Amino acid sequence: MYNLLPAQDDAKLFFKMEGETAERHGAIGYLRADFGKSNCEFWASWFDIQPNLKPVSFKTELDDIIDSLRDDGNNPPFANRKNLKSLCCSSPGKDLSERGNGYIIRTLNYSYYFRFRPSPNDYDIYCFVYDNRFLLPELSGKHEMPDFCYSVMLSTGELIKIAFGENGYYCSEQSTPDRNTNRLIANENNALLNVTRAQEEAMFAGSLFGWEVPAAKPWKYDERGKL
Repeated sequence: MYNLLPAQDDAKLFFKMEGETAERHGAIGYLRADFGKSNCEFWASWFDIQPNLKPVSFKTELDDIIDSLRDDGNNPPFANRKNLKSLCCSSPGKDLSERGNGYIIRTLNYSYYFRFRPSPNDYDIYCFVYDNRFLLPELSGKHEMPDFCYSVMLSTGELIKIAFGENGYYCSEQSTPDRNTNRLIANENNALLNVTRAQEEAMFAGSLFGWEVPAAKPWKYDERGKL
């Protein structure tokens, strides 16, 4: 059975995201469900936000989680409206005001943010799903730009320093004649500054092509700095 826990994260994670906000957070889509007039049916619909982030493995995991919450253990919360109300009373989640209580299931690859409001006059369940490759760096601040970072020029191999918001770059006094050595120095300096490879690549693109181009957004890169 998956571990459903009361959440403490930002309230916006429990609501639909669009545009750049969705990209930054890795929003995949959301599920909406209710227990019907009998209080024990389960009518669910899925809505895509970024279908490109929805491989077969994700669909399988989502089905497993929903089935587990419906069938596993004593009084599974998705078996009926009474069970869900009992959960919200015994283990209150994040207070989302009139929109109910917030809970989370986090797996290796995905984060599932649940919004519960057991009521026959509304949808009982919303589940907003995020790709951890994007969400976790966003939550830790690694999608923001650093004040500066180090990199290596593609053409010359020299070690350079890039300042956020400035066009071009500065030659570093630490630069050596060897490209590979400069790459190691850049990696070490950036690690000391808590700068990721994604941030470095976004800074590099911004310094050359302008700070508003898509390539100057850290969330456009994976952890290896690949677009």
